[in-house]
Amino acid sequence: MRLRMLATAAAVLTVAATAACGGSADESGAVTLKLGFYAAAGDPADTTMRELVKEFTAANPSIKVQLEVAPYVKFFEKLRTEIAGGQAPQVWLSDGVLVQEFAARGALADLTDRVKTVNAADYSGIELNRDAKGRIYGFPQGAQTPVLFYNKKLFAEAKVDAPTADWTYDDLAAAAKKLTKDTNNDGKPDTYGFRAYSPGFTESWWPIIKAFGGDIVTDGNRKVVVDSPQSKAALDWMLGAMGKDGFAPDYATTEGLGKGVVHTLFATGRVAMSYGIYARTLPAASAGVDFGVAPMPKGPAGRGNVAIVNSWVVSKSASPAQADAAWKWITFFSGEGPQRKWAELGEAIPINKKVAATALPADRRQAFLDSLDAATDLGVNAVWSEYTEALSKRISEALSGASPVDTALATGQKEAQEVIDRFYAGQTQ
Repeated sequence: MRLRMLATAAAVLTVAATAACGGSADESGAVTLKLGFYAAAGDPADTTMRELVKEFTAANPSIKVQLEVAPYVKFFEKLRTEIAGGQAPQVWLSDGVLVQEFAARGALADLTDRVKTVNAADYSGIELNRDAKGRIYGFPQGAQTPVLFYNKKLFAEAKVDAPTADWTYDDLAAAAKKLTKDTNNDGKPDTYGFRAYSPGFTESWWPIIKAFGGDIVTDGNRKVVVDSPQSKAALDWMLGAMGKDGFAPDYATTEGLGKGVVHTLFATGRVAMSYGIYARTLPAASAGVDFGVAPMPKGPAGRGNVAIVNSWVVSKSASPAQADAAWKWITFFSGEGPQRKWAELGEAIPINKKVAATALPADRRQAFLDSLDAATDLGVNAVWSEYTEALSKRISEALSGASPVDTALATGQKEAQEVIDRFYAGQTQ
């Protein structure tokens, strides 16, 4: 889940399924549809998407598809430029946290009425795309939600029972202490029981704050409310895990590893437990880890489940014929056949519920599906990237010990709210 974008310029690789270009239907009735998605050239996602496009065009010969493809960062850099110049794809795959940004800037077609033509009960994540006014600008492509990963081998060696749905944060801490080992007697753990902090806050402080009864934003995700006693209790728990209790690597150690390494701490056996989205099953499985997943533990206010749904969106500048073709692609991709093929990649939870109920590995299925069903969105709004960056900076100061928790929460709330207010000033709810 790649939630931050860099400011480096790069070219996008454009691969055309046909040499046709331009607008709506031509004299033969054919429609040219530019379709954008992010993937590294030749990787499984790229290969699978191209295969699905071939299936789609074979079934819909009147639609000519042009592909615009690039790695994540480069794709969205190029896309923003294209949107500004009126040259965006007619349909593209958006990171779920960016849908509201594109919609608020007038780049997306309203899909609310189109969504009414499908049986919403057959799909996961549709409601997570609804904005403060009830409108829907994106249709889910794949879902991510964190659960508790645990290393079965390390649990067996420490004679610790596997996590259950009844676990609380006290249970998590007690097990994590037993799982923390200093095998070479140098005074530093070689294996930690739990990873508490992560730069990817979806798998760290965001759900923990919610589990402890706090919240981050309310009122249509426009009011920041993170400065609360409940949020303080959550961060204090994390500080204890990384400090006096010693069962989690501290902030400096974790941050010093680099974001990519942090996300493989579980896969490399450095931590026995970690919160992880569905995509984290790939490195764990590739490393040969015998792992299980369980629901996140219960805090005073529940589990704090959150989710992100990457989604297909349609350009507001698409012609009526292109918009119809884009919707045809979206409904095709959401069907059982394409969803099963996409599920084979193992990188996301299928949004087609029938597929998800059978395609996910049986020993992991229920924890992820239950978490997704219970999840709220990740506070998405038009300035999600900016306000979460401001807030994360201050919370990181608290978790690193550079600032008192009270000060960090108050300052973070103030600065994040200023970002939101600057954008929404003068707009109605």
